[in-house]
Amino acid sequence: MTRITIRSMKEDDIKQAADIHRQVVREGLSQVMEYPIEDLFSSFIKKYPKTCLVADKDKIVAGFIIGCIKEWGFGLERSGWIEMIEVDPKFMGKGIGKTLGEALIKYFKNEGINEVYTTVKWDSGDLIAFFKSIGFDKSSFINLEFK
Repeated sequence: MTRITIRSMKEDDIKQAADIHRQVVREGLSQVMEYPIEDLFSSFIKKYPKTCLVADKDKIVAGFIIGCIKEWGFGLERSGWIEMIEVDPKFMGKGIGKTLGEALIKYFKNEGINEVYTTVKWDSGDLIAFFKSIGFDKSSFINLEFK
């Protein structure tokens, strides 16, 4: 396998990241959104340029991770959050997701952040297994929902 480079996501990467997202979105999730996913990526890049990363393989985006740093929320002084991580199905199983996750966690640690969170649907066994493989476990939070 050719070398993978982890780097900051740029505006030029958004189309490829959006294409990956559209390939891996799960059944049951609405494909119709009130905004294009490209706008979401652009917004994250502007707000959190250092926590939006791509795995670059010969100028092709093989995967991406979107994170952010939150301050003073729900009893946490400062914490890192993984909002989204996806790998192009052609590159799955090659350690790209793990490399992206570890790179973002390393950035958080360099920023003095020791607590990193994400949310996963309880029935997403593959995603739960992935996050456990990079060191995540259950947290003390309970997700609540209002419909």
